[in-house]
Amino acid sequence: MEATLVVRVPPALPIEDINPFRILSGEEPILCKLTILTSETATAIAMSCTHMICDLHVAVKFMRVWSQQYVGDIIDRPPVYEGIVDPELPTDPARLAFVRSKLPKLLSDTFPFDKIDFSIFAPFPVTRVDVFLSGAQVRTLHDAVRRLAEAAAARGEKGSDVQPSALTRQDVLSALIVAATNASYDTPVTQIHSVMDCRGVNPAFLPKEAIANGIQYATTTPVKISSDPRELVLSYATHIRASLIEARDPQYVKDLLAVSGEEWYGPAQANLGHYVAPSPGQICINSSYRVNWSATHFGYPGKARWHHPDTVPTDNYVLMFPSNPVYDRASGTWHTDEGACDVSVKVRTGRQDLFAAEVLRVWKAVVGDGGKQPLPKVVNFGHKDAGISWHAKL
Repeated sequence: MEATLVVRVPPALPIEDINPFRILSGEEPILCKLTILTSETATAIAMSCTHMICDLHVAVKFMRVWSQQYVGDIIDRPPVYEGIVDPELPTDPARLAFVRSKLPKLLSDTFPFDKIDFSIFAPFPVTRVDVFLSGAQVRTLHDAVRRLAEAAAARGEKGSDVQPSALTRQDVLSALIVAATNASYDTPVTQIHSVMDCRGVNPAFLPKEAIANGIQYATTTPVKISSDPRELVLSYATHIRASLIEARDPQYVKDLLAVSGEEWYGPAQANLGHYVAPSPGQICINSSYRVNWSATHFGYPGKARWHHPDTVPTDNYVLMFPSNPVYDRASGTWHTDEGACDVSVKVRTGRQDLFAAEVLRVWKAVVGDGGKQPLPKVVNFGHKDAGISWHAKL
């Protein structure tokens, strides 16, 4: 794979990281650092910042505009720094209780900034496992799950109000991975939290070009667990889609931002921070699969690779990205597999083989022969023969 992975593998390029705890303690005044490394054959451009100042969508926009400035063609609209209004809490008690029920419990735990027990961030050993699906495999999976949804609808099964045609590639990718993670858990996943960019949904409160953090969680209703992988993947996919439809309602965005803002502001005033804690039965999907990474190329379209840090050290947080283009040394050409996906999952150490085997088992059950598609590639980074080489020559 030689540096084509989206999520970095140590030892990585010498990029100076931001330490948020040093910022909070006043030891580090810098909120963002940029690094440029060059050689005769390649250039690496890196941005390191803390989530306190922006989310991934803003970071990608910054890099994209930088790229556009470099090539002399600014396309993106300028960011909005003003006009962002803090919404008020819902006044109806039932509505307030409903919105509170949508807050991810995996982010409800706090820690004191003045006395941090760093062991809480990694409560048990985890091992990284990545799943790679080609564009053809993603399309095959998408078609297979939609057929399952159509067959269920034809039988008169009322699982949700989501139409089969509404299911997206993101929905089925998330469903496949979540179904496979159950093999590594003591408690199967019954609730899924999908990170979503909510800018522009209710522009009166959060404009489309707003900066900082404009994300929220789309939380599913409880999912009934089935022993049939096909039923389970379909159920996960439809629940995920229903949660995203709900979370894109302007009033819902306003109410959830108000409630979650209160949830975060109170502890912050008490000098407390939130973290991703163990949460049996819950999982978070943080996907950038549909983010336009390729538009940041600094004059080399189709020849630029994106890389992301290997972050949250818990077993309930999934990262997804569009796959990087691949350089064919033999022909000297670059190839982009449209729709291909890189998935990175942390699994409790000792259970990574269970997860890897379950990915393939669930795939076979849902896809069948898959139009003769090969099985997804699964790489267990706990194996010495994982076959990953990161040392790209700069």
